[in-house]
Amino acid sequence: MEDEEGYTVLNFRRQEKTTTSPSPGRIQDSPLSSQRCKHMLGILGAVCIILTVAVIILTILVFQGRSLQMDTGAVSSVPESSGVSQRHSPGRECNRSLEDLVSRLKQSLCHSAQSPSADGSGCKFCPMDWLSHRGKCYWFSKDSKNWKESCDDCSAKSSRKLVIQDQEEMEFIQNVTHGKYHVWLGLSVTSAEKNWMWVDSSVLDQTLFPVTGPADVYSCGVIKGNRIHSETCSAEFKWICEKEAMPL
Repeated sequence: MEDEEGYTVLNFRRQEKTTTSPSPGRIQDSPLSSQRCKHMLGILGAVCIILTVAVIILTILVFQGRSLQMDTGAVSSVPESSGVSQRHSPGRECNRSLEDLVSRLKQSLCHSAQSPSADGSGCKFCPMDWLSHRGKCYWFSKDSKNWKESCDDCSAKSSRKLVIQDQEEMEFIQNVTHGKYHVWLGLSVTSAEKNWMWVDSSVLDQTLFPVTGPADVYSCGVIKGNRIHSETCSAEFKWICEKEAMPL
């Protein structure tokens, strides 16, 4: 009986010894944990080096920027009477380069660098696909819209619908269109008094440009050849936009 109990106790202690889990100290001392620690230490060391280099570079850039500002201020503050050369000033060099460029453009592109051109346009330019004439730029549509839609299109182009000022401008439009089709003008009846008004709020001089057709509230002006006709504003025709040419 005692032998059986002693055997049982001895067997139990052996099982307890074999099934006991290893201590935390032993896990930390394993080769895998040691490699992970070394890897993390290497990453942290590299990050510290990168941050240190970044701080040094930023410090150098800040000092260089302050030094450049001080040098520029010193050059600009030197009076002309002191006789000190200012030709190394970045602002002066830039202005001289721009002036030289504008001068060359005028000599190459303008009709005359000293006097205006014969048609009064002088040295002025228009955007691409716009026709230049007497200091104004004209854009001729290829499709057709009603009067309101064509006005909106001209506004989107930072321009307005065509306003004819004199007979010479009327002849210019006639020569371009060859009088083959109707073209919307910036002209409409905008009041109960049935007065024809341009889009610039000026009243049409019918002694200069008489209008053929009724002057109803929903009437708008079109041009064909050298004559202005009254049409319903909902009709669809080609149109012309105009704006001032840009001087050089």
